[in-house]
Amino acid sequence: MPEKALAVVCVDRDNDFGRKAGIEGPIIGRKDNLRAAVKLALADPEDSDANCLFMAIQRYDELKEKYTQLEIITLVGSKKFGFESDIKINEQLDAFLETFKAEAFVLVTDGAEDDQITPILQSRAPIISKSTVIIKQAREVESTFYTIKEALRDPFLARLAFGVPGIVILLYLLLPTIGLQLVGGFFGLYLIFKGFGLEDRVFSVFKEMASSISAQRISFPFYVGSIMFAAFGVFSAAPHITDAYALFQVGDYLTGIESTAVSVDFLLMFGTITGLSFLFGKGADAVQLKKAYLLHTYPLSAVAVILGAILLGTAKGVLIGTTTLNFFLALLVISFLFFFGVYKVTAVFDIRKKVTKLLIGIPVYSKTGKWLGRVEKISKEKGLVEFTFKAKKVQVGIEDYNLQNGKILIKGRLSALTNPTKN
Repeated sequence: MPEKALAVVCVDRDNDFGRKAGIEGPIIGRKDNLRAAVKLALADPEDSDANCLFMAIQRYDELKEKYTQLEIITLVGSKKFGFESDIKINEQLDAFLETFKAEAFVLVTDGAEDDQITPILQSRAPIISKSTVIIKQAREVESTFYTIKEALRDPFLARLAFGVPGIVILLYLLLPTIGLQLVGGFFGLYLIFKGFGLEDRVFSVFKEMASSISAQRISFPFYVGSIMFAAFGVFSAAPHITDAYALFQVGDYLTGIESTAVSVDFLLMFGTITGLSFLFGKGADAVQLKKAYLLHTYPLSAVAVILGAILLGTAKGVLIGTTTLNFFLALLVISFLFFFGVYKVTAVFDIRKKVTKLLIGIPVYSKTGKWLGRVEKISKEKGLVEFTFKAKKVQVGIEDYNLQNGKILIKGRLSALTNPTKN
């Protein structure tokens, strides 16, 4: 039998396993990959990634009789195609190769998108075989109508095809006197978000807020308040924007600028209150959902919102001539110093570099992304957290792990955990 170490590689570049089945990558081993394929197939029977993984498992079974050193891995990227996804795949692949020294790869993909991982694999070892999964479908399913219908289920295309035109039409009908201007402003704002890569962040905030609005959460009043304050700001500023537009049309630029400044004041005031209400809601969720390790970030964000509003208001004053540039520059320096001081104070409450009871119950993962267990006990004096792995009590020092996104990531190799530190 060949002695060459061979890895069967399956790719999920857009993170369907994470988004649809709640499975984090990488997925290593036949048992875990089979479980992941079944779970994804049940979550979305039409997803080709499940079929792709089943084929990869089939190839693994075929090669098991021929190779003494054989492993199967599914590399999972990100819903953001391109650089971010490839970075995650590179990190997972490097971590995998530290534990399994693959000398060649067998690649199984479901299309051109996942094929782009080929250069990444070839930079580590040669690809000696490649298979592409083609899903067989009925002729009527392959029709153009079905293809378009399925494409429009994609959240991004749905927002572009239905969401944006819907908001434009609504603005034009509700505010006919300045409808065209608002439409232009909306498109301009959307293009700015899109051009600077802020679209996903903005929509994720709204999505998170919508999912968090629940009568069972103590944050419920704060999120509802955020929506109402944002609406108050828009409706308070709208009449002044209308007046400013009318004044500019007749040539009264001075009064028009003053009216515009008033609308900006309303937007800044209610925007600040909206942001603070949202942060209060997030803080309340962190307490209720036992995510106190996030609490140190919210005071800092609240100060940033307030300082940002003050600086924008002062900058507006510089533009219209009610404030001097020197005052703005002095305020900028003072804001920086104040923000830096708040940052130092809130860092005291950051538990990412502390051993505290707040860590109990947090999941523990290896550096390759494999679930190991949950923190069961802590030793504050010794700086150790304890969890059970393979029926053994494992204690890990604070220098051996990182706390990221609500989970503990072990820095060392997985094999080291089989020899835990004794009390």
